[in-house]
Amino acid sequence: MYPQKVHGCYFFAPQRNGIPRKTPNFTFTNQPIIHPLQPESLMKLKTILAAIALATAASASASTPAVNEAELPDSVYLMAYFTSPAQHLFYAWSTDGLNWKEANDGKPVFAAYDDNLWLRDPYMARVTRDGKDTYHLVHTWGWDHPAIFHWQSDDLIHWTAANGGTDTDSGRIYVVDGKDGRPEAPNAWAPEFTYVPEEDLFYVYWSSGVDGRMLHHVTTTRDWLTFSTPRPLFDPGFTAIDLTVQREGDTFYGYYKDERNGEKTIIIATTKSLNPDVDTFKDVARLLPADYSIEVEGPSVFRKIGGDGYIGYFDKFNGDAGLSYTQCTSLEKGDWQLIPDELTTNVPEVKHGSVVIIPREALLPLLK
Repeated sequence: MYPQKVHGCYFFAPQRNGIPRKTPNFTFTNQPIIHPLQPESLMKLKTILAAIALATAASASASTPAVNEAELPDSVYLMAYFTSPAQHLFYAWSTDGLNWKEANDGKPVFAAYDDNLWLRDPYMARVTRDGKDTYHLVHTWGWDHPAIFHWQSDDLIHWTAANGGTDTDSGRIYVVDGKDGRPEAPNAWAPEFTYVPEEDLFYVYWSSGVDGRMLHHVTTTRDWLTFSTPRPLFDPGFTAIDLTVQREGDTFYGYYKDERNGEKTIIIATTKSLNPDVDTFKDVARLLPADYSIEVEGPSVFRKIGGDGYIGYFDKFNGDAGLSYTQCTSLEKGDWQLIPDELTTNVPEVKHGSVVIIPREALLPLLK
């Protein structure tokens, strides 16, 4: 056995002659995280840390000057994220996509109707169908659960499941529980989705542990109530997590983490379709320069307000070092340039999330 780092935590993985050995199933030992506390104690510690974090955030926000609403632009960036101390949904906002301020006084805005549930890796996007805008949110359920969650909202404040439910079970979607033809895996990490208007179809994807390594899977839905049988989306030949997708023209650009030891970087891949029967992702480049040695994960890519280029960010997860940013003029050119950290401002404890452009009117209630 040797300790293998996954998402910044250590797990024991079998090895033979110093080389990791694949096993029939991606399983952890009875003590997957190297930690002396039992689950019940960990939950109590989490609750205490969350309370401390919220109190600190509230105190810091109390001295923050009020926003001058008249000076806000017509559109702003809204970041959905979670924190390590309090694993719920938080918001931050920005006018330039690089310098962020806390919304809601730094307090969580949603906890999936269960304060003890670990809401991680929130991905949020605004989807227009039949002339109506709806915000959709998907997120991870803790570390080791075979389901993801989905919620939807008209105002970014009140969230319901697709069936209108306002309880935790209503938003839960089992994707790798081994039932009804679904694959079996112990986890479903960092779900995201892409809505393809010409197909009127949501492609929902995430990574799950299969045969000893993490592999991205996909399911499709039109209503978030019925789903196609999940199956592998693509296989780069090694452990991969944290896929995010942006579309430019007729090409889908994927950005994901190469999870191999000694790599821990972001890979760019492209495909003409998210349907694996039509096409599949093929690696084209690394997002970061070859001499960038910091281990990273959790990429997010979003279009700049006005459509003039893109911004990307990634999480320097070792030591919770925060987010760093990069930008390009077009995804096709791939002319990504790192932005110096001193030109950006992160909110405290920010972790893996996503960014959506919202109108000024949608932001204002989040600042009160």
